[in-house]
Amino acid sequence: MHVSIIGAGYVGLVTGAGLARLGHAVSLVEINPARLGPLLEGRVPFHEPGLQELLSAGLASGTLRATGDVGEALAAAELVMVCVGTPLRDDGDADLSQVAAACRDIARHAPSLPVVVRSTLPLGSTVHLAEWLGRPDLSGVLTNPEFLRQGSAVADFLKPTRIVVGCVGGADSAAVAQVRSLFAQLDAPFMVTDFASAEMIKNAANAFLATKLSFINEVADLCEAYGASVDDVVRGIGLDPRIGASYLRPGIGFGGSCLPKELANMVRLGRAHELQMPLMTGAAITNEERPARVADRLERMLGSLAGSRVALLGLTFKPHTDDTRYSPAIALSEELLRRGATVVAHDPVLRLDAETVPAAVERATNVAGAVSGADLIVLATEWPDYLDLDWAGLAGTARRTLLYDGRGVLDRDAAERAGWTVARVGIGDGAHSEVLEAAAGSREGSRNGADGP
Repeated sequence: MHVSIIGAGYVGLVTGAGLARLGHAVSLVEINPARLGPLLEGRVPFHEPGLQELLSAGLASGTLRATGDVGEALAAAELVMVCVGTPLRDDGDADLSQVAAACRDIARHAPSLPVVVRSTLPLGSTVHLAEWLGRPDLSGVLTNPEFLRQGSAVADFLKPTRIVVGCVGGADSAAVAQVRSLFAQLDAPFMVTDFASAEMIKNAANAFLATKLSFINEVADLCEAYGASVDDVVRGIGLDPRIGASYLRPGIGFGGSCLPKELANMVRLGRAHELQMPLMTGAAITNEERPARVADRLERMLGSLAGSRVALLGLTFKPHTDDTRYSPAIALSEELLRRGATVVAHDPVLRLDAETVPAAVERATNVAGAVSGADLIVLATEWPDYLDLDWAGLAGTARRTLLYDGRGVLDRDAAERAGWTVARVGIGDGAHSEVLEAAAGSREGSRNGADGP
């Protein structure tokens, strides 16, 4: 099939390169010069493992090409996919201007072409597509929400957990058959539903994952306060098949382009119908408060953050990506700066001049440069590069050998043998002792009849 894809960002480029791998002829349309330029040179304009190989293979075979000309790309297409961004505006609403612009381009150049919207749409927004496309109805329009995780997007495309299609009435049609054909080589459940349900599946899935992450972060706080090990707790509750261990990893918070955005959207849209959404609201608040809570613990370790030098290892919101959107590491750096700390950061792939990093954050070209003269080291993003560091060598360059593992992934014993004092998310550092002693005293008094009749 000849497919045109409008938007060559994380979703569009992975989708296009993946479809080319499946043998389809794909034209990628990108109007952003910062992305189009590298694509025309055969380079992926962002970091995503495995994508460069997929892109290079598609370009070499002739099944994939990139262009900035929408009309040219749509001229021979049998189907067009919309894969542009839908970021949150300052007022909390999703910005659908890129989707509207793409639809208007389709209306101008290929008014009868089947359209598949792969961009994440907030609940209730599909109704606008007919207006933007200039069509009387949505009979030739489908939604196909993506479930690609940054850092493993190529594998997620080629081995999807499910393929969801939203359409008028939730019934099979000629357009649905085209999408079935498009993904026929992929072994995954194929689900056809109505537009509203397709939107809800995507938004609810991410909102649930965000809620699960906030839940385990609150459990980690309780573990720190009462002397429990969050690692053992996660193992213990994760063995229950009704719960599962996935997304039960405590840390300094969650971020990225999907989870925070869709959680906020669900809350906002619920309140528009006088639904208070207390569970999702609480999950969002827990995540928003995470940087301050982590900074409180760091302050206990140091005595005061004011005047301290903190080395931050990792700035992206997760490993294997250069994306810093809603990054908890960035949020933590801002909180540390507010409390008077000097912050010097290192990240394996992020550009030193990345605009999303606060200007006051100093950047180091290597870990040793970040750690040199530091009072405290904080692991903020669990890059593999940080899992086997020379802790003995680094100890000789730091001013104080204090280490906070904000992701719970470091070899604590190895670091402590090298002379570091290590604190870890979800593991108490002595702050719980008074609580335990008070509880023990209460139990002893009860056994002695102090609370008896």
